[in-house]
Amino acid sequence: MIKISLKEFLTSSIAWIFHIIRFFASSSHCRFLVISPPFSKNQAIYDKSSRSVFTVKITNITDWCTVTQIFYDNDYGLERLARSREIEEYYEKILASGEAPLILDCGANIGLASTFFSRTFPAAKILCIEPDQKNIQQARINNHDKNVLFIEAAIGDSDAHGRIVDPGLGNWGYRIEGDECGGVEIFSINTLIDAHQKGARPFIIKIDIEGYEDKLFSSNTEWVEEFPLLIIELHDGMLPCVGNSRNFLKEISKLNRDFLFHGENVFSLSNPISK
Repeated sequence: MIKISLKEFLTSSIAWIFHIIRFFASSSHCRFLVISPPFSKNQAIYDKSSRSVFTVKITNITDWCTVTQIFYDNDYGLERLARSREIEEYYEKILASGEAPLILDCGANIGLASTFFSRTFPAAKILCIEPDQKNIQQARINNHDKNVLFIEAAIGDSDAHGRIVDPGLGNWGYRIEGDECGGVEIFSINTLIDAHQKGARPFIIKIDIEGYEDKLFSSNTEWVEEFPLLIIELHDGMLPCVGNSRNFLKEISKLNRDFLFHGENVFSLSNPISK
């Protein structure tokens, strides 16, 4: 059982009960049912698409909040996108070519997005990229499939070094600051693609890096057009008055891509995907 205050116990339990009610009341729109209560370290989850149950491990209330985003709210679910079928067809097209679709989970935290993508696209090659050692260790526990590779590093516009900064938001809010003497490796997306593109083709990149997207999109952004689907959480609300998403918006505005909001994320889709 995870440590949880009385207030957290009550609010999370209510959210869990409403999640169960919503699943059965509108099951056509809900893929996952989280069976375990919020205070359980082992979260058993039913996946309606595969009619199977899998388990992920959490260690605190912040981890449970990540479970709610990905499996209660289905933040990365493509079903509500008008072009979801096009995405699925491109996945099948890559497989038919003899390659593996390449998915980058940048800012993977405890690996739950990687779990989601692995279950949704089981033949994909997934890079689970996370700079915090404890988080990446937990990501390994939550992902047993051989198609998920783990990289303990951050991402940026070029290869460098940095350090982790904890702004006090829990283990899902760690930030990276550039520091050539820092102990965290920073890789560019281009470097990661070059290292893992053999037998694979860029498919999806998910980015949730707590504000470092300002640096990521400042230069060397040619990789963007290689990914038919880019999913990113922007952090202007967390970093007011600095224009943190400016570089992302500047880059995306140059390209022929759809721009969609889905939950907390922006979904950027190439037009057309099958190019």
